[in-house]
This record gives sequence, C-alpha cells and structure tokens, in this order.
Amino acid sequence: MSGFSDADLAEMLQAARSLGEVAEMLGLSVRQVQHHVDDGSLVAVNLGRGSVRKDLRVLDADLQGFLARRRTSAAKAATFESGREARPKPLSTQPTFAERRAARKSRQR
Repeated sequence: MSGFSDADLAEMLQAARSLGEVAEMLGLSVRQVQHHVDDGSLVAVNLGRGSVRKDLRVLDADLQGFLARRRTSAAKAATFESGREARPKPLSTQPTFAERRAARKSRQR
C-alpha cells in the first residue's frame, strides 16, 4: 500500500491542475502540455474512465519536478548581447553576387 492516507490523497487531488491550467501557467498550448505527458516528461494522473474518457490532472509536486528538470543554468543560457557579436554584417542595399554568396556561406556554418 502507499504511504498516503485517504485524506492526503483527497487533498492532493483537490490541488491537482487540469492540462489547460498547466498550459496557462507555463505559457504553452494544451497540445504542448499533452505532448509532455505523452512522452513521459510530465506526470499526469488519469481521473477519468479508462483510456477513452481521460481526465488528466497534474499534481503540484509533479509540476515542480517537471520545472526543476527543465531548468537551465544562467551560464549555459546565451544572452542576446553575446549572440549578437557572431552575427554577420548586414548586406548593402544592392549586394553584389559575391556578397550574397558570402552571406549564404556564412549562414551555412
């Protein structure tokens, strides 16, 4: 048996969020949240009747775990200013063939 009492389970399920609520909190679409549930990166509880009439809910602990796994460090995240230096120079208003070709080549790297 699980280590939860009936009261604990009832309280956890009362605080469970629908996929729509999770999507709104995270700024995602419901379809994106559903894909996270389908691939197993976000755990959801099916309160519906089997696989045909699903009513998926996400517990707060599972949502916090999902967010913790998705967190990136500030050192890894590139800022806009650091990424700006690597950008190629803009083309002149009437670029020559050689300038257009050089610009295409620099984008391919």
